[in-house]
Amino acid sequence: MRLATFSLGSAETRAGAVVGDEIADLSACDGGPNSMLSLLQRSDWTTAAASLLPHAPRHPIESAVLHAPVPTPSLFMAIGLNAPDHRKDVNVRWLLREPRLVRIAAGYLLAHPRPRYPFFFAKAPSSIVGPGAPILLPHDAKQVDFEGELAVIIGTGIHDVDEVAARAAIAGYLITNDVSIRDWQTDNPTATALAKSHPSHGPLGPWLVTADELDVSTAELRTFLNGKLRQRGSISDLILSPAQVVSRLSRFCALRPGDVVACGTFAGTGWPVGRFLRPGDTVRIEVDGIGTLSNPVSLG
Repeated sequence: MRLATFSLGSAETRAGAVVGDEIADLSACDGGPNSMLSLLQRSDWTTAAASLLPHAPRHPIESAVLHAPVPTPSLFMAIGLNAPDHRKDVNVRWLLREPRLVRIAAGYLLAHPRPRYPFFFAKAPSSIVGPGAPILLPHDAKQVDFEGELAVIIGTGIHDVDEVAARAAIAGYLITNDVSIRDWQTDNPTATALAKSHPSHGPLGPWLVTADELDVSTAELRTFLNGKLRQRGSISDLILSPAQVVSRLSRFCALRPGDVVACGTFAGTGWPVGRFLRPGDTVRIEVDGIGTLSNPVSLG
């Protein structure tokens, strides 16, 4: 099932299910959820959505405005350096152009020569926008970058669970763009979360594909900048699988229904080659079995 948050000619958002070229309004049903988050907070959310679907009024999907599937999660977390090819992006030419990055990397390696835990960080939920919403460039930032990623949405509350339980807790998958302000990120070693939390720098969408309908082991992600392919990677090539990412993260914090966890980007971001986002650009990210997340870029 493809679950979406949408609106119809007003600011009021509704929970729906995408069926072909139509969207079924689950919120309009008797006993239906008033939001995607309220649906996921039900212990029987999968059966509830399925039971509501036959009775939900339907609208042409082109008449609806899609929003982030879960616009206000309690947590929006991400993992860094979770793809081997992204790690290989770090080359001598890049480091020579970014002396602050050299200092941060050297200091990190000295302080943490053999880290036991993955590089997790938080993005502010207020950074979230939906498909088609503009990515806004701050006037005082010169290095705003894109990172196409697969993300998961949690469907069952968990804390400190193994990989099997983590996989069972995943409600489904969607696409995210971990937009990052690199000149803020390299200001000091603790600035990662701040550099990734600017309003509009967490696009999510286009909908949530439930876990039973997507085989992430065969899915590929592709990111296009103005129609030119910039990133391409198989989800199976990630160092930690989505379930492993969720399991490791649950060791440190409780995850609740609706929480979003981004699973890491691939090689091809703008930072290594010095090609940052500009007004008028469009970033389009595709994931097999999910669809497309596209956002224009403009000045904030």
